[in-house]
Amino acid sequence: MCAEDLAFGENRVMTAAWAEFSREVFGEPYLVWHDGADFRPLLSRWQDQAGLVGEMLRLGLSGGDPVAAQAISYLARSGAGVNEFGGPLREALPQARGTFRVRVAQALFVLTGDQKFAAPVCDVLTGDGFWGEKIDAAIALSAFAPAAAVVKALIQGVQDDEYLVRRHSAQTLLALAGRRTTIEKVPGLWAKIRSDQSLAWREAGAELARPWTG
Repeated sequence: MCAEDLAFGENRVMTAAWAEFSREVFGEPYLVWHDGADFRPLLSRWQDQAGLVGEMLRLGLSGGDPVAAQAISYLARSGAGVNEFGGPLREALPQARGTFRVRVAQALFVLTGDQKFAAPVCDVLTGDGFWGEKIDAAIALSAFAPAAAVVKALIQGVQDDEYLVRRHSAQTLLALAGRRTTIEKVPGLWAKIRSDQSLAWREAGAELARPWTG
């Protein structure tokens, strides 16, 4: 058996181990995708079996699973000492794409507080990926400071062809401006966001950008 075959077999075993762990802790894959993972059981598992959980989360990161990165964020926010994952997350980020890139950047931001990790999230929002990934990015940016690059990316999101990308980008801009409301409760803006005319989207973007552009 050649080295390539051995490596392939080992990767399959690693993938299967993470899939089994993820199903056991977070639930059925379809429900995790549809409703989001339930991370609550993870903390007790970490407290009882930190070594095993850490190994599994590294497998998840190596397999490009966004849930693994989200789990690290959850543990960090829960007060668990998970700084050990900073290295694996940084290793994963350069090649990460789509929602996985968003979740890795979020986890690094939670661990470090460094605003530079908004940049990979902006990349996803302004890129040419799947609209669902852009929605994840638009929502994630609400946790960052409204730096010029963040606002610019969100304004571009407000002008996306997909309504839900426009909607969530607009909602994040409202939140970053300190407006505690939903876009649906701002009738003029919402009408522009729902419009099928790109001119209306540009007008909405300009209006939402005013707190930073004057």
